[in-house]
Amino acid sequence: MTKFGKPRKSNLVVLIVLALMAVLPGFVSGQARPALEMQHRLDGISENEKAVLETLFILSQEIEEMDREQQDITRKMEALREEVKAVAEKIENRQRDYENKLDILKRVLVSYQRNGPASYLSIILRADSLSSFLRSINIIKDLVRNTRELLDRLEQDWKRLMAERESLADKIALLETKEEDLKEAMAKKRQLREEQEAYLNSLKEEGDHYRELLTNLQDMWDMIKELVSDIINEFNRIIGEGKFPMEELDLKFSLLGIRGTIREETLNSVYRENSNLDEIVFHFYPGRAEIEIPEKQLVLAGTFSIEEGRVLKFVAEEGSFYGMKLEQASLDELFRDGYLSIDFGAFSDVSLQSVKICDGYLEFTVKPF
Repeated sequence: MTKFGKPRKSNLVVLIVLALMAVLPGFVSGQARPALEMQHRLDGISENEKAVLETLFILSQEIEEMDREQQDITRKMEALREEVKAVAEKIENRQRDYENKLDILKRVLVSYQRNGPASYLSIILRADSLSSFLRSINIIKDLVRNTRELLDRLEQDWKRLMAERESLADKIALLETKEEDLKEAMAKKRQLREEQEAYLNSLKEEGDHYRELLTNLQDMWDMIKELVSDIINEFNRIIGEGKFPMEELDLKFSLLGIRGTIREETLNSVYRENSNLDEIVFHFYPGRAEIEIPEKQLVLAGTFSIEEGRVLKFVAEEGSFYGMKLEQASLDELFRDGYLSIDFGAFSDVSLQSVKICDGYLEFTVKPF
């Protein structure tokens, strides 16, 4: 068939796909198009709009934190209820066992009272041989010992029962406290929502405009939380696989240990060359580290701490999203699934002694095992 003949089936498929792409632009972009539209909308807002939106966004973060706190309290309350139920069942079983043992003791004491010491003495005196005499003595000793052991066990069971009842009372009191905490959290959440709505209403005809901007910002914030979680996993994977070149650590040996450096440009290029996710950029300043996701206008600032003697963990202390301040609760939420870290176990078997953030690099000292 010539090139001017009837098209082949594969060519028809290509034509259909091209036609769909022309008619339905979202056919290929999928969910990326709404995300880009939201981002472009936020990129184009004025400084005045940003100031208003920041106030609304801070309220949104506080509401979100109250929602998390409310959920956390509810989970703890459910766990406490299960503990209360388990302790109550345990007390019931111990009470039943205690009463059974108490009943046995009563029968033993009634028998002893009915027969009296003379009956035991007559049993001994009726012995017709030494072996019978000794056997009678042992039987009586066993009866006395078993009675004493039963009394001891009853006393121990009673103490355990009282301790468990106190524990149950403490858990019930804690549960009641949690219920009060939950009421307060829900009341504060309602108050924050009312404040946000009142602020929006005060904007009058612009209220709907800011509601839309706030919705866009919150949707982007939900996306960035997932992205940061993915980036952390990706970065930790890259370091864990030994992608950071050892020679770039610039190790120097001395009598006091080993000193080395990690330069920001090296970290940036190692991540860029080994990841398909959004680029992250490290900036190191004296006493402060910054991590930036430029495309999403997210900036996090903080320090590095030493964990488990071999891990440098980034601890976010402040941050901004589209130039708007992030509350501490929102910073914590970004790292809910883990922290961005540099695990020296990927390089060598060492023990970190100190870390210092300098201009353009991290300086660390290690003590070899």
